[in-house]
Amino acid sequence: MTSLALLLVACTTDDGGLADTDLTSERTLDNCGGTVSADVPEPYATWFLCADVAVVDGYLNVYSSNLPPHPSPYYPTDSDNYVEFDTRTGEWHQNPNTIAAQELLLSIPLEPTAKGITVTEALVDVEAGTSDEEFRTDWQGVTVDGTALFAGVAAPGDDIMEEEYTFDVYEGHPQNTGVYHHHGTNPAAVAVAEAVGEPDVEFYGLMCDGTVVLGCDEPDGTAVDAADLDAQSGHVATLLGPDGTTWFTDRYHAHACDDFGRTLAPEIAYYSDGC
Repeated sequence: MTSLALLLVACTTDDGGLADTDLTSERTLDNCGGTVSADVPEPYATWFLCADVAVVDGYLNVYSSNLPPHPSPYYPTDSDNYVEFDTRTGEWHQNPNTIAAQELLLSIPLEPTAKGITVTEALVDVEAGTSDEEFRTDWQGVTVDGTALFAGVAAPGDDIMEEEYTFDVYEGHPQNTGVYHHHGTNPAAVAVAEAVGEPDVEFYGLMCDGTVVLGCDEPDGTAVDAADLDAQSGHVATLLGPDGTTWFTDRYHAHACDDFGRTLAPEIAYYSDGC
C-alpha cells in the first residue's frame, strides 16, 4: 500500500468539515470537521483532529485537506485566517508560497516492522537525499491537527536551519504547491493537547512508517534519559498515556526537545513499511 496519495477522497461532513476547502472562512479546532471510525484505537481516536481517520487493512488512514486550523500569513489575504507575517526579531521572513487546500491520504502501519537499523550520527546529517534510510514520500507524516509533518530536513540544496526563518508563529509554512507543513515541535500540536484536555502531553504526530513524535517526556510524564536516545533522539519503549493505559507497545519514537539538542522531526525511517 502506498503511504501517500493525492486522491479525490471522500472526506465529507455536513458541518463544514474536510469537504469544505473554502480558504476564506475562519478555520479553527472547533469547526475544522473530521470523523473517526469506530474501530480506530487510542490514542489516534482522541488526538487526531481536523482529519478523517479510519483503519483499513492494518493501516491507519488519515485523510486531510491540510488546512491549518489557526491563523497564518500563508493563507490568502482574503481569508479570515490570514494575519500579517511576524518577523519577530527581524530575522524571520515570509517565503513566496501560499497555502492551498489539498486532498491527501497518509496510510500508517498500525503494527510496523523494524528495519533492524541503528540510527547513527552518520545517517542523521540534516540533508535530504543522502541516504536510502530517509523518509522517501512527499508527505512524511501528520501532525495531530491534521496538517502535514515533514522530516527534519529541507529540500535538496536547502538548509533547514535557514528555512526555519520562514516559519509562521505556529512553526509551519507551505512549500511550492501550497502544502502547509511542520518540521518538528510546534504550537499547533500544543493547541490540540489543550483541546483534548491533556495540556501537559507533548504529542506532535506520526511519521508515515509508524514512528511517534513526542516532546521532552513520555506521554505519561515519565522523564527520558538522554543516554538512551539515538542520533535523532529516538528509542524503543512502551508508551503509556497520561491515564496509564497503553498507547504503543515497544514502539520506536523520537523526542523533539531542546534538552536533547534536537527540535526537528526524525530524518531516518526506523520501520520498513508505510514510506
